[in-house]
Amino acid sequence: MARAVEGAKPDPTLFVDSAKRQGIDFMSLGKRAGQSKRLLRWGRVPLPRGRLRLSRLAHAMLRPSLLVYLTTLTLMVLTPALLFSALLIYRFSDQQQELARAQVGDMAEIVSNAFDREVVGLLATARVLATSVTIGREDFTIFRERSVRALEQSGIVADLVGEDGEVIVSSSSAPYEPIVQKHERQIIDAARETGQIDVSGVAFDPRLEKLVFIVAVPTEERGGARYVVALTKPLDSLENVINEESLPGAWSVVVEDEDGEQVFSGGASNGQMFGPRRIEKEAGPPMPGFSDSDNLIDASKISELTHWRTTVTVSNAAIERPIMRSWFALIAFGLILTGFSIFLGVMMGRRVSRPILALSKQAQAIGRGEPAGNVATDIAEIGEVSKVLNRASRDRIEAEEQTRLLMREMTHRAKNQYALVAAIARRAARESANTGEFLNTLSDALASLARSAELLSNQGWESVELSALIENQLAAFGIQTKRIRYDGPRLRVNASIAQTIGLALHELATNAAKYGALSVEDGFVRITWSYADKFEMEWRESGGPPVKKPSRSGFGTLVTQKMTARGLGGSASMSFEETGVVWSLEAPPESAEPVDEAGESSPEKSN
Repeated sequence: MARAVEGAKPDPTLFVDSAKRQGIDFMSLGKRAGQSKRLLRWGRVPLPRGRLRLSRLAHAMLRPSLLVYLTTLTLMVLTPALLFSALLIYRFSDQQQELARAQVGDMAEIVSNAFDREVVGLLATARVLATSVTIGREDFTIFRERSVRALEQSGIVADLVGEDGEVIVSSSSAPYEPIVQKHERQIIDAARETGQIDVSGVAFDPRLEKLVFIVAVPTEERGGARYVVALTKPLDSLENVINEESLPGAWSVVVEDEDGEQVFSGGASNGQMFGPRRIEKEAGPPMPGFSDSDNLIDASKISELTHWRTTVTVSNAAIERPIMRSWFALIAFGLILTGFSIFLGVMMGRRVSRPILALSKQAQAIGRGEPAGNVATDIAEIGEVSKVLNRASRDRIEAEEQTRLLMREMTHRAKNQYALVAAIARRAARESANTGEFLNTLSDALASLARSAELLSNQGWESVELSALIENQLAAFGIQTKRIRYDGPRLRVNASIAQTIGLALHELATNAAKYGALSVEDGFVRITWSYADKFEMEWRESGGPPVKKPSRSGFGTLVTQKMTARGLGGSASMSFEETGVVWSLEAPPESAEPVDEAGESSPEKSN
């Protein structure tokens, strides 16, 4: 048994393989346990569902979906509008409170003035009676008759009171005391002493059996005696001073005399007046001005004429009722808008997320190398991305197809290269006298092939210009010194032909450098080619030492004639003239392509 190397890391695959040999199936274990699995490096390990749910929830919170973002955006747009509406309602509430206080104060003054007008009318009647000449003549019978006629059906009683408090005459038909009562005596004495009119508070008159108030007007002095005309008016006659048109709904009015006795009380509800009634007051006498309790807003006005206090009260609930309706409307409308906004967010989120999910599927198809069709959507940006992905899918498929073609071509060319190298090696082995000569011959041939391959790789292994091929192969033989000259039309040859011609040119140049024109100072080589009905190329040496035809064919003959003719599908010949070696090549026109002025290959042949 092999021992574990100390410090080596355990291989998880060994653990899995060992478990499988022992009959342990991780998938079945997970299913029996009712748990979810998560794939790790060494296999599947069960993960509790609760933890998986928490993991998914955390992932959703950290990376919300587009649906959540759009819904949140709609709520963010709606929230400022709702907050602004709430601010308006809050400001409206404050304004309503201020307006209610102002209206309560104004209403207290209006009601106080209305009661003052009633008293002023009563005082005018009293002044008329007080200035009657019948009082000066002490013709009290006529005074009574005139008083009865003046106050007929008014419910008002007129009394003429003497200086000692004795009732001289009264318009009342009911029996009455000859001496005025105590509460009347005070106001009558005050009017006699000051010579000014005076108004009493609330009192009970036994003749009318009602609550009344009294106005006292002093008469002119007659023979040192002063009389006072006192008019007594029931309080129930003041009920019509305030009507339902002048008092808003849920408002109450209380009028009190200086002693706090109620002169009038009433309120309006649903457009109808009700009263008189007693309004419950706060502890202590009400103070002038405004006062707010938890439930009431009131204002008081004290009359300068009667010294009566008029208090107008309105419930806070009546003021806040429209405000509460506004709040309820805002809440209801806000909930409706929120629900509608969430609905719009969900709908728009689905409308946008569906094509985005389709884009992800399109991208997955591209990753698998499958065609990816366009996503149908009315969103311009997503449609544009889909078009780009579709083009990328086509480009990838085309690129992969081109790569496969290139790989097949490279495989084919590699096989040809291997075959060519093998042929060169075999022939060089037969023609070489020793191992050193074999290695030199093989190295030169491989170097020539390498230079051609380098030149072709720079051109994408498609084709290369013939002039560039000549310069590449003959750079080591002094082509820069003008000892090797070349001339011909611009032609391009494919990779296979370029390697064949390049190998032949290298062999010709090597022989010329050893035995021919390039071996002496005055020798030179001229390379020409033409392209018409066929492709022709010639290597001509001159100025070199005399040459003669070799007695037997060797490696050079193989490369320059047999391999070249077979590679181009034409013929190649070599002659040994007195001026030097002449090598000629004839091949079909398909062996080369003319190049136009822009440097592109032209499919048309030159004539």
